[in-house]
Amino acid sequence: MMLALAAGLAPCAEGRARAAPHAAPGSLQLPDGFRDSLIVGGLAQPVGMAFLPDGRLLVVEQKTARIRLVDGHAVTATLLTVPQVRTTGHEQGLLGIAVDPDWPARPFVYVHCDDAVSATLRITRYDVTGDLAGVGDRLLAIDPTSRRDILTGVPDAQSNHNGGTLRFGTDGMLYASFGEDAVECAAQDTTTLRGVIVRLDVSGVPPGGGPAPSLAAITPADNPLAGHADPRARLIWAWGLRNPFRFQVDAADGALFVADVGQETYEELNLLAGGGANCGWPRFEGFADWNLGCALAGPHVPPIHAYDRTFIPGASVIAAAIYRGPPCVPEDTCGFGPDYEGDAFYSDYGGGFLRRLERSGAAWAPAAPVPGQPSAEDWGRGFEAVSDFALAADGSLWLCRQAVAFAPSSGEIRAIVREGGGSGPIPAPEVSFAAPRPTPAAGAVSFDVVLARPGRVRLEIFDLRGARVATVWEDDLAAGARTLVWDGRVGDGRRARAGVYVARLAALGRVLARRVVRVP
Repeated sequence: MMLALAAGLAPCAEGRARAAPHAAPGSLQLPDGFRDSLIVGGLAQPVGMAFLPDGRLLVVEQKTARIRLVDGHAVTATLLTVPQVRTTGHEQGLLGIAVDPDWPARPFVYVHCDDAVSATLRITRYDVTGDLAGVGDRLLAIDPTSRRDILTGVPDAQSNHNGGTLRFGTDGMLYASFGEDAVECAAQDTTTLRGVIVRLDVSGVPPGGGPAPSLAAITPADNPLAGHADPRARLIWAWGLRNPFRFQVDAADGALFVADVGQETYEELNLLAGGGANCGWPRFEGFADWNLGCALAGPHVPPIHAYDRTFIPGASVIAAAIYRGPPCVPEDTCGFGPDYEGDAFYSDYGGGFLRRLERSGAAWAPAAPVPGQPSAEDWGRGFEAVSDFALAADGSLWLCRQAVAFAPSSGEIRAIVREGGGSGPIPAPEVSFAAPRPTPAAGAVSFDVVLARPGRVRLEIFDLRGARVATVWEDDLAAGARTLVWDGRVGDGRRARAGVYVARLAALGRVLARRVVRVP
């Protein structure tokens, strides 16, 4: 039995497929100094995942439509079987999940799925209850009656080219990808929601179940087509995509790193620093001409990279990460290390490789090999059937594999760490220190801190030279959740300059750090 995505994400060129050497099933080949560890196995075709601020992980299974809670090395609960999910097509099912950025104040999860009642795709939100801060029994629950559809009616007449990613950007907006539903020229029609990435403002949608909001209610005023006559076009952030199954958000600047699955010759990777990009499908595939009969709806923004898929069975590009390690001093002691900062990692679902791109000015190119790479091109091998990636707070790179050697219920979550630079699975913490909000920020910045027991807390802000510029808090805190606020000013009362800072929290014998980006 073929896996759903292996069979359907993208057709490979007929008659020319040639298998490349791969790692043994379930194992990864990585450069010297890197290792991978199993977080949890025995999952039924897991396809997407999202971290909670305290390190717990939510995983969605494509065909069972279940949302699973992973804590440490165990699946501790099945939170929900999402109702009315169509799973009949190879690529259909429950495809993506995102956690509200204001968790736990807004304890919502959002899912991307094919609808079983109509030939459409939808985005649906649910309310989560239980130990939201992760300081008690760490269990959660989802009330099925809290369902509220956020976006409905996205065309899904075909079983393939569904997109499938949900991510919140650094701006707090919800981004979602949709394929062109196997209707090529529709990717150049901004009124159909085919072959697009949409950007939604869900902050005003009330808690609990109820009807879907109007399109106007979830349309950000600064979307690139906000003045368009059609309300669907006003939701769009980028268009001209074939099947953008997986994209990632660069935590440093909010750019979208988009992998667009190709048709015949090229897989491509796009980096969208802002809205309004026309990625060119079907007029172009990669950098090459494809369908000259489809007129471009706006100037073409070419990809940053494309590779030949001709000899890769089941080729389907997956965006893994724009790598951003945790801030630490000295900087080489955590994450992948400074040599990897800002690099773009991508894999191929069928090809089984993980590759790395480096930026040089405005251009991107394959990174120079490092010792122990399995080949000059491949930073890693053994990534067959990997459908999603996520960066953990400690700088480790987690991956979601749908199955090992196509065996049933062999899906797994694994973590890649550098020896001495990442801890792999995150234990239940005594101290939780969420990412700052908003980010980037021009004014005040809030930090959500959760303590398992009372203790002395010190929160300080440092510049990248290691000089302390502000002390936000230095006093005792009770157990539980507390929000600490930096007003954006340095010690002498002046506003901090634009740039990158490090917020360092010392509490209960632990020191945690978060990156803070300030803009003018």
